[in-house]
Amino acid sequence: MKRNLKRILGCALVMVLVFALAACSMDAPGTESSAPAESSAPAESSAAPAASSDTGGAGAEKADGDITIAVVPKSLDNSIFIDAKVGAENKAKELGINMEWVGPAKSDAAEQVNVIEGLIQKKVDGILISCNDADALKDVIDKAVAAGIPVGTFDSDSPDSQRAFYAGTNNYEIGKLGGEKMLEALPDGGKVAILTGVLGAPNLEERITGFKDAVEGSNIEVLPVQTGEDDVQKSVEVVAQFTTANPDLAGWFFDGGWPLFADPDSSPELKEFSANGGKVISVDSAYPMLQFVQLDMVDQLIGQNYPKMGEIGIETLYKIIKGDTSVDLGDDTHYIDTGFEEIDKSNVEEALKTKTAY
Repeated sequence: MKRNLKRILGCALVMVLVFALAACSMDAPGTESSAPAESSAPAESSAAPAASSDTGGAGAEKADGDITIAVVPKSLDNSIFIDAKVGAENKAKELGINMEWVGPAKSDAAEQVNVIEGLIQKKVDGILISCNDADALKDVIDKAVAAGIPVGTFDSDSPDSQRAFYAGTNNYEIGKLGGEKMLEALPDGGKVAILTGVLGAPNLEERITGFKDAVEGSNIEVLPVQTGEDDVQKSVEVVAQFTTANPDLAGWFFDGGWPLFADPDSSPELKEFSANGGKVISVDSAYPMLQFVQLDMVDQLIGQNYPKMGEIGIETLYKIIKGDTSVDLGDDTHYIDTGFEEIDKSNVEEALKTKTAY
């Protein structure tokens, strides 16, 4: 009898263990599905930018007021990004979402990488970035996308990354137009210098290539590229020193407007250069730059639409985050062209009426 009782108790214990294990196995699927970012968002799934419009992730479940998109300019001290910030702020306010403006103090690709790493840790819902270096930013952009954070670029692209889109100017074409304008300004040719920001910046390199291609085969001699390191004061000094050291210089092409954010009185060398027949053509057309056209210190501005870059960047990321399948990512390369404008003495007064003063 005792032996039978032991058998019965043993069987009962086995049955209890079986039911307990079954109950545990029923809970397992719920545990896996609670962390989709780790279990179902490998880098490969985001390799094609188009797919990112369908993978809004956690942001699709959030109320608009809880969504945060971070915008990362090349640097916080570059005045050209003020208009992009205004555009991004206005669009974020219209959509009822949060926008953070964060970046390195100076143009530095390594610091931008650190900024993006921090945003990944913070788990923002989207990132819009102007890249100091396409290759240096590629891996961290891909890391953000793999973590379920859609990334768009503006102003300066990283085309080989897994970014969802690029909103900005066709930088090669804007440089080419600068070269064509220089050919018109100097029909007999002459020596021309190029001022750039940071060497290696993808958007600036494309502008330089476009400019050189436009003047190739002409009587224009392109001198070595000068760099102002994306800094207003340094750019003013570089232009002054190079102009003084090259009295036979016939023209300047600024592939960004850095020295034209300074007070015109701080550039007497440029003023004298223009007064003596020197030609100056610059990319960008922000409000402070227009006075140089008024004063005949600059012949032509080729302006980018920075407010539109900010607006389109925020709106497109918002739609991706929300899983909106109607989102427009531009052409086959996911390039959204924001266009450009031409400003010279004939229309500068009209342009002043449409620009944000700062």
